Amino acid sequence: MEISVIGPGYVGLVTAVVFSEMGNNVRCVGRRQEQVDALSSGKVTIYEPGLEEIMVRNLKNGRLKFTVDVRQAVSDSEIVFICVGTPPGQDGSSDLSAVYKAAETVGDLITKYTIVVNKSTVPVGTADRVREIIESRLKKRNVQCDFDVVSNPEFLKEGDALNDFLKPDRIVVGTSSEKAAMKMKELYSGFSLMQDKLIFMDVRSSEMTKYASNCMLAAKISFINEIANICERVGADVACVRQGVGSDRRIGYQFIYPGAGYGGSCFPKDVKALISTARKSAYTPELLEAIENVNARQKKIVAQKFFRLPPARFTVIRKFIPRWKAIQVM
Repeated sequence: MEISVIGPGYVGLVTAVVFSEMGNNVRCVGRRQEQVDALSSGKVTIYEPGLEEIMVRNLKNGRLKFTVDVRQAVSDSEIVFICVGTPPGQDGSSDLSAVYKAAETVGDLITKYTIVVNKSTVPVGTADRVREIIESRLKKRNVQCDFDVVSNPEFLKEGDALNDFLKPDRIVVGTSSEKAAMKMKELYSGFSLMQDKLIFMDVRSSEMTKYASNCMLAAKISFINEIANICERVGADVACVRQGVGSDRRIGYQFIYPGAGYGGSCFPKDVKALISTARKSAYTPELLEAIENVNARQKKIVAQKFFRLPPARFTVIRKFIPRWKAIQVM
């Protein structure tokens, strides 16, 4: 297939490399020439073990190309993946300006039936807005062109994204179009083991699945930290409790490690975004708010533990704490 990927960030780069490895012709579109030049020379711009070898192999065989020429990339493609960032705004909601800009670009360039796949993490209802934007741009061009907007959220862990993509727990595809569904099934047929992992659903449910998954994992982290704090006060050993709880197959051991709470580029913004979505829908998400509050408090609890350490250990640990002054004022 002819595929284009808009956005050579973490998700976009992994998506482009893996689909080229599947035998597709992939153009990955970036805005900055220096980034595109670096990627074209085989230099991976993210930390992802094993990615560089696969990327270089597909650059050499011509199936993978990096470019700033979005016009050629999109107009030649059967499937266009939108893989741009959706950072949190001041109110916690997702900033969708990059997604909407990509939609405008697609609407300005497509000339034949195209499947537009949103792989960025976006609030429920975003696909509807993307469709409206593309339709408006086509109307402005006075062009009639069929297209479908599909939700295909990523479930990748940083540092293990390649393995997650190649050996997924599930592949969620949101679409109401039989034509798009068959095309997506064909796309993922590159690895026969993936066929039993494909889960088709409506677009809004697919968008919600991504947020629900990340918020569930964040909940497990906040929960075990809450248990750890209680254990400390009643004289129980949270490591033993974790072993006893995690042995239940319904719960498992993953994401129940007590510590400083969740962080990174996904969990904080996704919890905030789902809280924002709920509030905009006139619903108070008490559990999600509690997850976020416990997480914020846990970071202060860990910092306070440092200050209570014996002087000798305190001095050693202080050397490894970044932004020391910021922690001191917590």
